[in-house]
Amino acid sequence: MIAMVAMMNEVDWVLTGGAVPIMLAAGFVTPLSCNYWRLMALGVACH
Repeated sequence: MIAMVAMMNEVDWVLTGGAVPIMLAAGFVTPLSCNYWRLMALGVACH
């Protein structure tokens, strides 16, 4: 598991040139609409 995460981070670093804040923002925004809908419409949180 640690090796997988390390390799994923290395590939992200190489592909984006170390744009970590951009990656974090994209990871936050991507599921936001689905999570918001589930919470408002169904009253169910994702965890």
